[in-house]
Amino acid sequence: MSNQSEQNLMLRIMSIGFSFNFLLGLVGSFFSPDSYPQMICWQAGDSMAIMACILASRQVGVRGQNIAAGGFTLLGIAYGVSFASSSIQSVNEEKMATIILPLVPALFLVSFCKFFPAWLRYGSLLIYVPFFFMYFNIIQGTYSPDNLSNMLAYTGIQILGVFWSVFIYKEYQKPQPQ
Repeated sequence: MSNQSEQNLMLRIMSIGFSFNFLLGLVGSFFSPDSYPQMICWQAGDSMAIMACILASRQVGVRGQNIAAGGFTLLGIAYGVSFASSSIQSVNEEKMATIILPLVPALFLVSFCKFFPAWLRYGSLLIYVPFFFMYFNIIQGTYSPDNLSNMLAYTGIQILGVFWSVFIYKEYQKPQPQ
C-alpha cells in the first residue's frame, strides 16, 4: 500500500471513528439509563473515539501541528477514562468525573490546531463549561443522568470530533509544499 493510500485510509477510518462515536452516543441516549444496551453503545462509541483520536494525532502531527497532535493523544486518554467509568450496566460517576482532568489540557492543546477555523478552536475550549458543571454536580452529590450539562458535554465533544475530522480531511486535500 502506498503512503498516499495509507494516509487516505487513515483519514477515512478517523472520520468513521468520530462519526460512530457521535452516532453510538446518540443511540445510547434512547435506552434507559444504566441499561445494558446503553452501556454497550457508549462503550463502543468511546472505543471509536479513542481510535479516531490516535489517528487524528498522527495526521495532524505529520502536517506539523505537534501541539495539537499531543492534544489528540491526551484526548484519547480522556476517552479511555470515560470508557473505564462504565461497566456492563452502570456508570461509576466518581470515576466519570475524573475525565475532566485529562480533558482540560487535551482540548487546550487541540485548540492550537491551525487547520481549524476560529469558531472550532474556541468551541474546543468552550466544551469545558458543561463538563465542569457535570463535575460539580458529581462532587456535590446532585448528579443525575438526565442533567442538561451531561447531554451538552458529551454531545458537544462528539460533534466537535465530527467537525475536527472534516477540517483535518480538508487540510489533507491541500497540496503540501516540498
